[in-house]
Amino acid sequence: MLAGFTTIPGRASVVPGRAYNQMQKRNRIVREIGVRALFVTLAAAIGAGGCVPATQEALALSCSDYIGKPISARIAAWGPPRTVYRISPTQIGYIFESRQTAYVGGEPYYTVNYLIGADKHHAPIRKLTTICSGVFVVNAPTDAVPVSEQTVVDVVVAKG
Repeated sequence: MLAGFTTIPGRASVVPGRAYNQMQKRNRIVREIGVRALFVTLAAAIGAGGCVPATQEALALSCSDYIGKPISARIAAWGPPRTVYRISPTQIGYIFESRQTAYVGGEPYYTVNYLIGADKHHAPIRKLTTICSGVFVVNAPTDAVPVSEQTVVDVVVAKG
């Protein structure tokens, strides 16, 4: 064997030792970048399939979701009604006007450049306003029926 030269295993050629070391270093860097990219991709896939934030879950409850529940649940969630009046001898109407604003977004996502690595970014944050206004109709044959036993039977949503 010649001094200062290295034989590459499985090859018939002879490469100077310094060039062989540089090739090994370059191959190791390329493999590291590939492994990092794989882990970042897996982390992004797992993160995308995760849970929905609690702020979006709370906003998903619309006016019609209270049908069949006691009116006290609606009062506890959104506050007292603006007006209460008797629609018929067996029904009472509760007029609600409520607005809830939340800021959603900001979830992290990653971009991968196989030469440099992965960069972390955040989705834009946007304002989401939920408006629930209208008349909640409940069955109450008498005024003596407690609010916790008055069940919502219909919701007439106000337009506008």
